[in-house]
Amino acid sequence: MDEIKSNYCHSQIEPSSLLGCSLLRKNVFSQVVFWVASIALISKAVYRLYLVITTSIEVSEPTDFIHRYENILDQLYPLCLGLIIMHFELNCSLYIKHLDCYHLIVSNHFGKASLEFVKKWVKTIRFWVIVAFIYEAVTTSTNNYLRYFNKFGFTVNMFAIVSIELIGQLSYILAIQFMIECCIYCQSTFIPSNTLLDTLSNRNKLSSPLDINRMAKSTRVYYIKTIKSIRYMDRFLAYAILVFYLYFIGHCIFVFSSTLNIGSSPYMLCYSVFRFFGESSYLVPVTYHLIRVNQLSVQIFDKVYQLSFSFNSDQSIEAINEINLFLLRINRNDVGFTFADLCLVSPSFVSSLVSISFNFCY
Repeated sequence: MDEIKSNYCHSQIEPSSLLGCSLLRKNVFSQVVFWVASIALISKAVYRLYLVITTSIEVSEPTDFIHRYENILDQLYPLCLGLIIMHFELNCSLYIKHLDCYHLIVSNHFGKASLEFVKKWVKTIRFWVIVAFIYEAVTTSTNNYLRYFNKFGFTVNMFAIVSIELIGQLSYILAIQFMIECCIYCQSTFIPSNTLLDTLSNRNKLSSPLDINRMAKSTRVYYIKTIKSIRYMDRFLAYAILVFYLYFIGHCIFVFSSTLNIGSSPYMLCYSVFRFFGESSYLVPVTYHLIRVNQLSVQIFDKVYQLSFSFNSDQSIEAINEINLFLLRINRNDVGFTFADLCLVSPSFVSSLVSISFNFCY
């Protein structure tokens, strides 16, 4: 653990997300902030869950049951988010190990391309954070107006309640930003392997058998390091990915169901549609970047498979054996993030998830 820390501290690679930076600053203040935020979220969720569960509802109005279950789901997420933050703090060694592997992979002449890839996506994520915060500000203000202030009028308490809720919503956004950033770092680790495979494919008939063997072995070593770094990150994010999908899929189902049963009010219909697309905007980028990691490994497999047919008898036996060994080592479905450690987050996983979600809606 100490060795990993010392290796990372000398690197110039630093996360841009607030959670990532806080995990690397192993001082008393950052640890206190993590534990206070975690305990505050858990305490708030437990208290509100108690209020929701103990509140009686009218049996004659079935829509109240839907709202009640939606309220319970809404309070379960801050509870799980507090546990996720606690999990991140207790297992930050996995995050540091991943960054150490990442530094080893991109510390040579491949580092520039990898860092440019990360910087490009970091700018996009920051823009997404701003848009997501604006969305949360609009929905939080509207919900509080419809629930309380439409009846009791605008008071000083309105701004206090909205501000506190926005701080909670911001913590959700920052947690999702951190998940996306972790996926982007994992994606960038494939750049050295892709570059070496392209070079190997273009020069396999021009280079000497010794150079071919050396490049093939280097590519395989880089890919093994990539797999190692992604598995560290998969273990680190396993609980967060599970909670994210369970909550947001359930939440989108409730929002979609309320859109279908909204009645004749055009304003509420527009607001429900706005909420549905807003909540879906969390699912789309996270799912895309999780799947992208698996898709990049599939691309590596396809390139190695095509490369295995491009060698002829003039190449050395060692080079051919190295490529065949590489081909045996990799698989289309062995690299990527997992859901509950049961299945790989891949396009087939997403299609199954969408089908199940629509069945619940209807």
